Amino acid sequence: MAEETVARRMWRLFEPVYALTSLAPASLAAFQDAGLRGFWRAYFAGRAAPLGPVGAAPVIGAFFNFAPTMVARALPGVWTRISPDAALTARLAGARTALAPLLAPTDPDELADLTALMRAAAEQVTVAGRVLAAANTALPWPDDSAGVLWQAANI
Repeated sequence: MAEETVARRMWRLFEPVYALTSLAPASLAAFQDAGLRGFWRAYFAGRAAPLGPVGAAPVIGAFFNFAPTMVARALPGVWTRISPDAALTARLAGARTALAPLLAPTDPDELADLTALMRAAAEQVTVAGRVLAAANTALPWPDDSAGVLWQAANI
């Protein structure tokens, strides 16, 4: 078996944080609290929000694993229900809520080290050809551990 690439090892480490916060009930609840109903609307709004109020075509190209008709059902219509800025706020709130109980038992010094390492790794990501990573690197960094962990995993 071929040796696992650095990129694949990093994906294996970061993906659980990203997936948890994308799929957690707390994340959907944050979008519902912001006035957006439905899992797929929340998913597409939250994931596409760093790109701004784009239509389906850029999202089809950036996400590349959804049926174009599925994306077109959500975008651009979702932007009449929630703004990209409100979607960014909701997705971070959901991520913080989902991660809080998992991070609570962590030693504060170890958590600080972890967040520093994850942020440093995320800041070194090459974004050429990685539209979502590039868009997410342009966002401000949160000022809390859960937010930084999620932002790093998202990049």
